[in-house]
Amino acid sequence: MKKRDLISIEDLSNQEIDELFQVADNMLARDRGAGGPKACSGRIMATLFYEPSTRTRLSFESAMQRLGGTVISCPDMKSSSTAKGESIADTARVVSSYADVLVVRHYWDGAVQAMAEYAEVPVINAGDGSHEHPTQTLCDLYTLRKEKGDLKGLTVVICGDLKHGRTIHSLVYALARFGAHVITLAANGMELPQYVIEKLEREYHYSLAPVASDDLHAVVRETDAIYLTPSQPHQLALFTQVDAEIQQRLSKMASGIKFDAFYVTRKQKERIEEGSEGGNGSYPRIGRDFLKERRFKDTVVMHPLPRVDELSQEVDKDRRGIYFKQAAYGVPIRMALLKFLFDSLDKAKSRAGQKKAPLYESPEPIGPRCANANCVTRTENISTRPRFEVLFTGPGGALILKCFYCDHQLKVQYMGHTRSRKYCPYDIALGDTVREWLQHGELAIFDSIKQAEELGYEPYKSGPQRSIMDEAEMREALCRMSEEILKESKDPERLLILGIRTKGTYLAKRIAEELEKRSQKRIEVGEIEIYGAGDDLRSLSPLEGGPSSPSVKDRGVILVDDVIHTGMTVKNAMSIIFKSGRPQSVRLAVLVDRGHREMPVKPNYVGKHIPSSEKERVRVKLREVEQDERDKVVIYSIVSPENSHQRSAPSSNPKADN
Repeated sequence: MKKRDLISIEDLSNQEIDELFQVADNMLARDRGAGGPKACSGRIMATLFYEPSTRTRLSFESAMQRLGGTVISCPDMKSSSTAKGESIADTARVVSSYADVLVVRHYWDGAVQAMAEYAEVPVINAGDGSHEHPTQTLCDLYTLRKEKGDLKGLTVVICGDLKHGRTIHSLVYALARFGAHVITLAANGMELPQYVIEKLEREYHYSLAPVASDDLHAVVRETDAIYLTPSQPHQLALFTQVDAEIQQRLSKMASGIKFDAFYVTRKQKERIEEGSEGGNGSYPRIGRDFLKERRFKDTVVMHPLPRVDELSQEVDKDRRGIYFKQAAYGVPIRMALLKFLFDSLDKAKSRAGQKKAPLYESPEPIGPRCANANCVTRTENISTRPRFEVLFTGPGGALILKCFYCDHQLKVQYMGHTRSRKYCPYDIALGDTVREWLQHGELAIFDSIKQAEELGYEPYKSGPQRSIMDEAEMREALCRMSEEILKESKDPERLLILGIRTKGTYLAKRIAEELEKRSQKRIEVGEIEIYGAGDDLRSLSPLEGGPSSPSVKDRGVILVDDVIHTGMTVKNAMSIIFKSGRPQSVRLAVLVDRGHREMPVKPNYVGKHIPSSEKERVRVKLREVEQDERDKVVIYSIVSPENSHQRSAPSSNPKADN
């Protein structure tokens, strides 16, 4: 018997969602006391809630009883065997023998997926950490369709804590699939996670453009908005100098937006680390000013509830406030979902939207770990084993692992071949080789050189290398670039130098030091981490009294990296900058430009242009990283391994890499 689980909104196709809505319409049309079809007669639902809930749990239990089924409930798992140390796996095995469907809410990202792997019955995700909340999204979509008709072409503004809000993550994926436009209006430090933005770009061809918050001043004054839409060109997110033409395009786009809905969320205080500055400053709020704005006269206001102070009670009396109706729709929607899952058992349907194979699982006892500290694979390894989707589309051709449980991403640094017991840094030229190793189950991935060598792997040898910049030439190039930056900066004190981690960060510090010498002004330096578990953007030299995350709003930003190749890394860095605010300008400084451009990005400041082959590897060596070497830039080709019978192709000497 093939069961269907609902872990992510991706587990349902658009057609299935439409069918669910039709069933919900039928459920809604029936009088409460009329009984209706007893589709769940003789069935038992178990609700396991590791976190508090009112609407989700009670609406599920109401839905099950209206369908003729019964409910067993654990509304507080602290009073269950979990308090004694019982694992997710054991709980799933036991409770699935008592019930026919499990509805689970958990504080760990990916925990519901882990439970579904051990349960013999369908499992429904009622919210897992900061990951997803698919049944809330079904309620949200259903509410929008009832109020506005077709979802395609609607413009929905998502407000508040977008970083920790699981309802938000499921909703933006679904809105993208149905062709809606999304404007994200985040509280300071609570922007949409980068992995969510990348998924929207990769799978739904959404582009990203900043919209000044002045256009939404009735909601928030200090935070810029990001406009995600499937119809705007990607180049809008890539400009490195905000000129008059771009400003005009943005203003025209903003003035023409018709706002169909505002979706407001509370600050997720339970997921914000103690001492974190996330959410400081203005928080989007719907209140009296919003109600008076003529441009919002037909804009409905939604909220997954509970609310705190981000949604005024004044809106309760207004026809546009539909959040209580939204909560009420939870019963017919969840009735339709339960009926659908039980019908799927009888029809033995395969699970739609199932994660694509092959998933990578380390063949070695030590392997890569998810970067998300709240991922179930990091918090309960008894019930899980780290598994990843392999993506070959990262910035600069990087190899990316996407966690099967929580969707967070990490960049592959070192890889090995299990048969030859050799390892090397990943390089874009090795893409075909890695695909072959993955297909044959011979790919090992390591977090560090130390990890590889502890497992008995030896490095591949590199081909001959030649130096193309020495220490003096690098110093002269950075001085020249700094002079050019200063010459083109009207207000040096408003400059923000942002390095792309790791080597871009060290170069950014050196440029800032040169700028401070020349201008006698304090220059703020920050760092962008494209694949990390914490903040994407952080300050390395906070100004006195300033926040730990640098503000980019209305500032001249200098983005610094060591080598530009395809432009993909810069694209992702620009995305992080613009989701954090709307800078006055962004200019790009790179030490080496290789010239193989896939994205329309042109550096403003270049230390050296190098015409190089795709087969060649260019490496910037810095004394801060290679502590036993001097600064230099080298170039070399990837050569064949010493043992020609291997299916592998080696890269450079990894001992010199970081």
